[in-house]
Amino acid sequence: MNAQYRQRSIQFREELNDDYFILWIWDEALGAAGKPGQFYEIRALAALQNANQSRSIPKLFKPISIYDNQGGRIGFMIKKVGEGTTALSKLRAGDILELVGPCGNGFPLFSGKHILLLSGGVGYPPLWYLQKELINHNQLYWVHGGASSADVFPCDEMWTVDGSIGREGLATANLAETIRNQGIEVMYSCGPLPMLAAAHKIAKTEGITHYSSLEAYMACGIGVCHGCAVPIGTKDQWDYLRVCKEGPVFDAEEVRWELM
Repeated sequence: MNAQYRQRSIQFREELNDDYFILWIWDEALGAAGKPGQFYEIRALAALQNANQSRSIPKLFKPISIYDNQGGRIGFMIKKVGEGTTALSKLRAGDILELVGPCGNGFPLFSGKHILLLSGGVGYPPLWYLQKELINHNQLYWVHGGASSADVFPCDEMWTVDGSIGREGLATANLAETIRNQGIEVMYSCGPLPMLAAAHKIAKTEGITHYSSLEAYMACGIGVCHGCAVPIGTKDQWDYLRVCKEGPVFDAEEVRWELM
């Protein structure tokens, strides 16, 4: 299904903590179309309606991954970090959300594998939807890292930089041992670029398959501006591909991490 523009009423708003919230909408067609790892460009309709009244109101769409998809009940888990997400945080049930999507390419799905999910901070939401698609046909183990207790969500192994909850340090600190102990064959990752790059070095050493969902600044989100292009290919032959169009999910072996 090609990306399409829609307006949908927010059915429910779920508060997770002071920083994170979930916006839920209902659309059976969108529910059937969206795949794990894909995202939507979303915006509060009021931002467009009031654009001429205030320069402080964000006018661009924000790329937000699909957090959950329950047969048409679609959730977007969002962290308040800037003007765009702050504007979204003011929405309540009944407010109108503008959507363009589903956008990009999602995660390839495996069956009968021992799989590790690795997330950092706001990289958690797309892996939640992914694990729901994988859990009945694979053995899963989830490692999640965050700066503090505000970034803590359900997982098997939790790391926080400040040590407030779980183990203190980075989520990749014990990754090689975890891969060996859990007999991991495939790893999916999403989070900060340094974490993804470090994870791939470990995945390569351990000889496992690794897919990463990359984050990049997106101006258009539909492949026109090329502002989100990243180097993809082999060491001798590579090109810039768009995170919003050819990605956001890439085979981590094809990402030129040294050029990022």
